[in-house]
Amino acid sequence: MRRTISITFSFAVLLSATFSFAEDSKAAVVKFCGGPKGLSYEKLPNALKPIVSGFGLGFTLETVETKGGDENVEKVAKGECDFGLAPNKLVNKHKLPIDGVVFHSYAHLVCNQERTKGAKEISDLLQGKQGRKIQVAVGDVGSASKIVWDSLVDLDNDFGPNNFATMPVSFTKAIPLVMKGQYDCAWTVSGMGSPALKAADYPGSAKVLRLVEVNDGDFNDDDYDFFVIPKTSYPNLQSGWFKDVKTIDVPVVLFHRKEIQTENPVAYGAVSGEALRVGPDIFKE
Repeated sequence: MRRTISITFSFAVLLSATFSFAEDSKAAVVKFCGGPKGLSYEKLPNALKPIVSGFGLGFTLETVETKGGDENVEKVAKGECDFGLAPNKLVNKHKLPIDGVVFHSYAHLVCNQERTKGAKEISDLLQGKQGRKIQVAVGDVGSASKIVWDSLVDLDNDFGPNNFATMPVSFTKAIPLVMKGQYDCAWTVSGMGSPALKAADYPGSAKVLRLVEVNDGDFNDDDYDFFVIPKTSYPNLQSGWFKDVKTIDVPVVLFHRKEIQTENPVAYGAVSGEALRVGPDIFKE
């Protein structure tokens, strides 16, 4: 009888502990820093929510709206988010743990042909050839586009303020101004054939705009590789070219707050694993 009571008591304690753990787990919120509302980085955490919820692992996934990769890194480093997306180079710079590459994005530099004297590659835009500083809209503050431009300046200061006047304006807003000749160039880092690039590659744009090669040798470092944009990708922006356009490949990675692995290993494994599984399809070119 004593043994029965002992076993029953032990089971009750174990059951109580299990329910207690489940209640604590249900209260757990895992925060994923996405990006600006409605833009590409936000797609992944929003897609993951119903997936991880369906697993019934006792945690909820929350999407945190941010300005982009720069703020994602900042918030994960401060412990305000558990996961984030950002260009590989930026994450490495802050020495945050990386889970893997979610998708590849590519640098696109589109310039007004007349204002840039028919420049075909980025070195043609230097002041020595242009006789003035070239105006480039490099993307909003905190965006992947601006982050990557700034990192290229670190790799080769020829592309810094001595030769370029940069403006924190998005590609979508800048392209009409480049068409009108109010800006010289617009810069974006995005997937191939993004909506903004498709909009810029309209019939007739070939008379004004050109996709310029981003091919400086200093850009090929441990974080960036060169990528060739096939000449058929943007028929109008690449009109008249007899070769493909070389640019840089910018890996966008999933990274995390180190402590999440030990604080909530189940949530960490589920979010990391599913993000790397479904991410490539979500951002598929």
